[in-house]
Amino acid sequence: MYNRPTYLEINLNALKHNFDYLKNVSQKEIFAVVKANAYGHGMIGISKYLDQLQCAYICVSSLDEAMRLRNKGIVSPILILGYTKLTQHVLNIVSKNKITLTVISLEWFQELTRFNLNTSPITLHIEVDTGMNRLGFKNISEIKQIIIDSANQNITLEGIYTHFHSSDKQDGSMTLQFNTFKDIVNELDFSFKWIHTANSDAIFNLKDDISNAIRPGLALYGYSSVKSELIPIMHFFSQITQKKLLKKNETVSYGATYTASEDMMIGIVPVGYADGLPIGLSNNFEVTIENVSCPIIGKICMDQLMIKIPQDCTSDLVTISGMISNFETMAKLTNTITYEVLTCLNIRIHRIFRLDNEVIIEE
Repeated sequence: MYNRPTYLEINLNALKHNFDYLKNVSQKEIFAVVKANAYGHGMIGISKYLDQLQCAYICVSSLDEAMRLRNKGIVSPILILGYTKLTQHVLNIVSKNKITLTVISLEWFQELTRFNLNTSPITLHIEVDTGMNRLGFKNISEIKQIIIDSANQNITLEGIYTHFHSSDKQDGSMTLQFNTFKDIVNELDFSFKWIHTANSDAIFNLKDDISNAIRPGLALYGYSSVKSELIPIMHFFSQITQKKLLKKNETVSYGATYTASEDMMIGIVPVGYADGLPIGLSNNFEVTIENVSCPIIGKICMDQLMIKIPQDCTSDLVTISGMISNFETMAKLTNTITYEVLTCLNIRIHRIFRLDNEVIIEE
């Protein structure tokens, strides 16, 4: 039951546009990244639609996220990009639900082979660390050892990939990483079904002649540092629950950080920092009502905020992120990145998924 009038609207037509556009630009298959609740967009609703689009793979961060999708009926192949703690029970679950794991090191692989895989075949993608210095292999001899050892196990080495640390920059570092990865893949001379390198910005900034798949995350949802035809798929709404007159010299909210310079009308809106709205937007951001900008006044509260509204305001619908002010604006004003603003959107916010303007999923 959803009673609180604060919600996110996700446009699945825009998602399909981005999916098709990225596939056309890259001429590669899509490994859609839906970790962290699909970057705040709602991983169940997004993944259900990706099933319909016949996505080559859906990528998550953990087994917990993978099983959340499987338990909701998602049938697309799922790749866990992060670390998976190994137990026999975990491997049985992974095998039964056809979830693909990332092999991050020789030690992790050796631990894997100590378990009984006779009735639990495992599919793996190898992560190569080409400069991120996070998970993955730096030593090609260790990858060669895994290829040899997996031949006698119930293990399929299906894919290999790397991750770029500065795909939004034209400083040559991404090309250096890519060339390192390409040299490794060529030297391995192994028939991988999937080779993937490009995250969102790399799709536009990298000439990739070795991969057959891309891994869009933020770009899938409509954002990129590169000028493109991507469309943001999510808008953020709430409504005014009370209007009142604020008299000159009265203050607003905790800490009395806003003092009225004149008599004015204000609206109270049921959304706050517990929903993921950055508190740094206090006295620093404008929402819109019927395309009229309305500044947030006073400190944003846990569950509510106050805005200055026109004297003749008749509408109660408040657009927090839409065509005028949006999530990218929030990120710039709070000195952070769009990723953080989106992924901080709390699961308690009602998410409505529309296709051809009809509601087809809610979560």
